[in-house]
Amino acid sequence: MEKPVELILPDIENPIFIEGYPGIGLVGHIAANFLTKELNMNMIGYIESSFLPPISLILDGKPNPPLRFYGKNNIIVAVADIYTPPTLVNEIAREITAYLKHNNAKRVISLGGMGIGFFKEHMEVWGVGGSEEENKDLENIGVKILKYGSIMGMSGKLLWEASKEKLKVYTLLGETFGDRPDPGAAANVIEVLKKLIPIEVSTEPLLKEAQIIEEQLRKMHEKMESARKRAEKEYESVYL
Repeated sequence: MEKPVELILPDIENPIFIEGYPGIGLVGHIAANFLTKELNMNMIGYIESSFLPPISLILDGKPNPPLRFYGKNNIIVAVADIYTPPTLVNEIAREITAYLKHNNAKRVISLGGMGIGFFKEHMEVWGVGGSEEENKDLENIGVKILKYGSIMGMSGKLLWEASKEKLKVYTLLGETFGDRPDPGAAANVIEVLKKLIPIEVSTEPLLKEAQIIEEQLRKMHEKMESARKRAEKEYESVYL
């Protein structure tokens, strides 16, 4: 019987695996794609499944599969450019975990967002590990431990599957308003990631992008407020 999911990915010994599928605020998605570019990674594999939508992503004028793996040295980054159905997420997480166990993965790290529904001056990064040992690792680098709650999607499923296999697994969640892409939260998550694994990247481009989005939102709010005040004056002139 044909497996629902097949990983087309070469064996890499002792990999550090980073997952950044789309989720709240697209935090993981933004962070993972940023890492692949800043670390000059090449596509080294992809996921094959009859249950994936019939789609080809065109990047730099070339066709690409929607679920891809990028790599450099022993670091693997998993990215997705489509919404993946929950049942398929389960199968992909199991296949990835089997691959990582077979290759004696050093660390498995998921990147994502935590929607808080409001803005504050300093957005924090929360996290949880597969065991008490991993939680201590996170606490030592200033991450707030998620004691209760739920983690949906690939990040949640991969956390569970990898922890069952006694792999060193972590999930990092950047606080975000939740209703828009948040490169600022992605930058916060990457800054924590840099304390967990040996990578050197500047998050300055993400922070600049966040400032641009904030400025656009501010102007949009000003226009809406101006339109509201004009509507109020028109109402008063007609009925008062």
